[in-house]
Amino acid sequence: MLTRTWLRRARACGGFTLIELLVVVAIIALLISILLPSLKRARDQAKTTVCLSNLHQLGLVTTNYVQDFKGSLPFFKGLTPPNNAPYLQYHQIFNFINYLKDLKIYRCPSATDEVSVKNLADTNPNPRFVPRYIVDRSDQRYRQHRTEFPDIDPANYPTGLIDPLYTEYWSNDWSSGATDPLGMPIPAVNGGNIDKIPNVNYAVIMSDACWWWWELGGATRHNEANNLLYLDAHAARVAKQKYHDRGYVAENRQPMDSDAWNCRPFYAWGLTRNGVNGASEN
Repeated sequence: MLTRTWLRRARACGGFTLIELLVVVAIIALLISILLPSLKRARDQAKTTVCLSNLHQLGLVTTNYVQDFKGSLPFFKGLTPPNNAPYLQYHQIFNFINYLKDLKIYRCPSATDEVSVKNLADTNPNPRFVPRYIVDRSDQRYRQHRTEFPDIDPANYPTGLIDPLYTEYWSNDWSSGATDPLGMPIPAVNGGNIDKIPNVNYAVIMSDACWWWWELGGATRHNEANNLLYLDAHAARVAKQKYHDRGYVAENRQPMDSDAWNCRPFYAWGLTRNGVNGASEN
């Protein structure tokens, strides 16, 4: 009698069967397959939010800069006269050095591997743009501000480019000499006067540096979109077709990358002379 009771208890307290274990493993695998995409989307959204916050802070810094320089927007020197492309994008670090010491603001958390400016030569057939986002230690402005970066020894970077000093954001270099389709001049963003820009809520002053990489077969940073900063200091995630739509002619449809006044391309948004004539198209 005792033996039978002990056997019943032993069976009642026994381990899982093989089938039960397989069912549990299958359920766990199913839950992981469901949750992983959600976790990835959550991580991507977090990175996009950090990038938008960076751009918003850069927009506020730009506002402070404009106030101190009597309405003039930051100027970015070009390498071919009169100050034409390629522009020295890393000069934004020097323009804002008196307002912003934290280099993390210039880092988009989604800018890694093929979508980082440090790897621009890997996807850009015109590598002349590569150094324009990374500080050149021979630059006069770097020599002027070198003491601002005491932890960075330029001797450790034999190529001449100082990798820790770079920006993952493109500043609008639409400069003087820009004209509308009628050949009439329109306001400049690069070093221009803010009072001459009629639509600051449309005028893009900064964006992810690699906004055009998808045309070369590369990737965008924020799930087929990039973040844009506007002159009123608000930042927004914009799908690539909304800021650089090249397919409207072939597809016989209206372009998607225009503002309320049909101003194209996106880096000329907000620069109409009188709110009627748009800026030059691509």
